[in-house]
Amino acid sequence: MSCTLSRTLILVLFGIGLASPSLASEVKASKMKYTNDGGYTAQFYIRYNLEDGSNCKVRPSGIDSVNLFENDSTTYFLTDKMFVKDGGQGCLDQYGYIAEGREVWGYVEIAYGTNESCRKDKKVIFRSSGDTIKYKTKGTTLKDNRCRVTSWP
Repeated sequence: MSCTLSRTLILVLFGIGLASPSLASEVKASKMKYTNDGGYTAQFYIRYNLEDGSNCKVRPSGIDSVNLFENDSTTYFLTDKMFVKDGGQGCLDQYGYIAEGREVWGYVEIAYGTNESCRKDKKVIFRSSGDTIKYKTKGTTLKDNRCRVTSWP
């Protein structure tokens, strides 16, 4: 095959989408599911930043303290009314909800271990019409307890 024909074929394949697509840099989610597969007790939160750079840590109202043991999981609906664990008055709207369109990520507090941010390469944007992002931790308090994304929306 000639060099010119090869280049033309490659350009055509890219043009019609037969080449590998690049991964999206952001996804839309309305739920976060966290599974603790680690040998420790953990708590799960939703985190995000405000325009002024301050950070908010929230979870659904009525869930002040939830200990998740090995093999436990929980699902948080981002559309639920929230409780502010850390952050100021501006973390939620006047009715107690996260502002739609905000970049959010999961955050795991591990008992007697390192806390783990679940923020990854892709931005997770809160949209009420979004799907579920799934996170998991495993390992022990001192070894390999990173927060991993197991499923993108």
